[in-house]
Amino acid sequence: MAGLKTFDAFPKTEEQYKKKSTKGGLTSLLTYLFLLFIAWTEFGEYFGGYIDYQYTVDNQVRDTVQINIDLYVNTKCEWLHINVRDQTMDRKLVSEELQLEDMPFFIPYDTKVNDFNEIITPELDEILGEAIPAEFREKLDTRAFFDENDPMNAHLPEFNGCHIFGSVPVNRVSGELQITAKGLGYLDSRKAPLEDLNFAHVINELSYGDFYPYIDNPLDNTAQFNKDEPLTAYVYYTSVVPTLFQKLGAEVDTNQYSVNDYRYSSKDGNTKRVLGIFFKYNFEPLSIVVSDVRLSFVQFLVRLVAICSFLVYCASWIFTFLDMALITVMGPKWSLRYQPDAKSKGILDR
Repeated sequence: MAGLKTFDAFPKTEEQYKKKSTKGGLTSLLTYLFLLFIAWTEFGEYFGGYIDYQYTVDNQVRDTVQINIDLYVNTKCEWLHINVRDQTMDRKLVSEELQLEDMPFFIPYDTKVNDFNEIITPELDEILGEAIPAEFREKLDTRAFFDENDPMNAHLPEFNGCHIFGSVPVNRVSGELQITAKGLGYLDSRKAPLEDLNFAHVINELSYGDFYPYIDNPLDNTAQFNKDEPLTAYVYYTSVVPTLFQKLGAEVDTNQYSVNDYRYSSKDGNTKRVLGIFFKYNFEPLSIVVSDVRLSFVQFLVRLVAICSFLVYCASWIFTFLDMALITVMGPKWSLRYQPDAKSKGILDR
């Protein structure tokens, strides 16, 4: 052990031959404070973790997926026809699976009208905190609350709209949800009069998979209308990606989607185009796993030591080059190592 104590692979200058200075001590103090700050931030990142995004091939076989929808349409329910048709040419009438109720059409406050391009991705903690599964409420008869024969309700607006809401299972292939008028898209025993049609609408909810009412989706709380031409059709293209959120053992399996839209009206000259609201959907073969990841303690120590060592090495070279620059430009007295009050400790001093 005595020999090990005297062994030094990196010989150092003895203390009596070192020349200390106030400026050098100040730079050392600043370097140590910066190292403490870096260590503090690294500790915070270690305990807080970081968000990791992994893109993988979707290996789950899903035959069906449900579409959750809640919207207002500026057309009476009696004239609406709702279908789902996919690329297998399988068509299903879903008017009976969804809930429809008459209502006075209106656009709620704080709804994005004709603009839904600003999409903000929520944080992982926000997703997990708001991922409370639920089901749509049962159908309500709004006329029971607003009796049109009651003179007290004479000021109420006309029931010129339809509230459509509910969940409908569809095949997990590309397809579209079609909201059209009776007799204009598909054959029907009745034909909707054109003067009663207006496909202006408000989307309160549109999501795929399990219904989480508190998670915001790109089309939630958006509205579309054309005041110059009521007979306008609205088409939405949605690209759906399965997404799994993970943190501390909690998992939320849901779907995210991106959307593009366009519109056309009866004045465009193409009489073969059907008017209505169309939600086209396509399920991507990839999936996203968003998880909260933390380094192991050994990895954290190795990383912290490597960062601090690199910073000390850089600080020593910066100090050396800065000292040389000051001596060259300003003279020896401006050296960071110069200490005018220091007394020599040489053997010839008396």
